[in-house]
Amino acid sequence: MPCHAGGGTLAILATLAGFAAACREETPPTAERLVPEVAGVAAVRTSELHAGPAVPVAEIRNPYEGDSRALEDGRRYYNWFNCTGCHGGRGGGGIGPVLADNDWIYGGSPAQIFESIVKGRPNGMPSFGGQIPEARLWMIVAYVESLSEASGEDQRHDARAEGTGPR
Repeated sequence: MPCHAGGGTLAILATLAGFAAACREETPPTAERLVPEVAGVAAVRTSELHAGPAVPVAEIRNPYEGDSRALEDGRRYYNWFNCTGCHGGRGGGGIGPVLADNDWIYGGSPAQIFESIVKGRPNGMPSFGGQIPEARLWMIVAYVESLSEASGEDQRHDARAEGTGPR
């Protein structure tokens, strides 16, 4: 006996026709029709919008600022985590930018240096967030800050002599 005796095929076709009718294209409802309150918001011109007041940002300071022991530890960690591989032994540059001057691509404040180390930067600076404990990161920041306080030209000259700086 066949599986689809008589009206089985017709029933399937009728069901498919019903689905097709339910899926017909309809114009989507507008926001104003769904929520009348939106109509007033939609009428506001962007030229009528103005920036809010500036929000003061607390200055983040390095907890090891002025701590000579932390500065020495920062130098050790700078070498230990191979910052020298890109920035040179005394921050004179190389593959990475010079750190022994005051020309910072992403800002030279302690918070900005910290952020560069933690998050990394495009085109080569890896992220060390989660790999180096925060206290050690701040010690590295203290050391990096001390590099830019030194004579930039002397540092670049030393890096060239070491073979790590740009020629």
